[in-house]
Amino acid sequence: MASTWASLSPVFTEIVYALDAQNNLVGVSSVCNYPKEARQKPIIGDTYYVNAEVLVKLKPDYLFATESNKPKLGELYLTKTKPIYFDFFNINDIYKSVEKIGEITQRQDNAEILIKDIKNKIEKYKTSNPKRILFLVQTNPEITIGKDSFITDIIKKSGHKSITENIKFSYPEISMEYALKNNPDVIIMAFPSDVSNLKKLFPDTKILYLNQEQLDIIMRPGPRVYEAVKIMSELNISEKPN
Repeated sequence: MASTWASLSPVFTEIVYALDAQNNLVGVSSVCNYPKEARQKPIIGDTYYVNAEVLVKLKPDYLFATESNKPKLGELYLTKTKPIYFDFFNINDIYKSVEKIGEITQRQDNAEILIKDIKNKIEKYKTSNPKRILFLVQTNPEITIGKDSFITDIIKKSGHKSITENIKFSYPEISMEYALKNNPDVIIMAFPSDVSNLKKLFPDTKILYLNQEQLDIIMRPGPRVYEAVKIMSELNISEKPN
């Protein structure tokens, strides 16, 4: 009997579909919205909650999850489901996850082709007009991306520079004094928030806002990472919040 798998993140769902292994995907998270066909799969939970009853009923052999999901999966010992955990600190970790999921789903050839395709596309997108970028995940407090965030690697591959690329951790908090000292050319807002103070502090800095599609592409370390690099390289991002 063929193995089955479930995904607790849109990242892994996208990878499974990109590898053409979706026929044996028996469950997804409530935020798995790409490709649109993924919405038809049974929902096993979300970022904060796992429905153990549904998981027991579906009986997947493997569950793809992030390291941050571990505390929520204590009841897996009641099932035969094997959790496979991933962390993403850079783009290379995306390739590793594709390789691992390709191995589990017996789509190794597809995984090899997919990785090669992503790498080739990334090489096409590099700006000739590099900017100093401050990427803000949120404000009040100001949370940004550090050296252990794959988004920092995306910005680097795009030819720009994140002014917070050398700060420890994945998503550190910074002070406005730090931001002012490092003088960004562009501030990218991941989520809509009050930027009146930012505009006063950075009158000559362009403030850009990600739309929902761009947010999904950039914030998910998955097979569309080349699109994230393209968006960043072109800075084709709206100056108005959605």
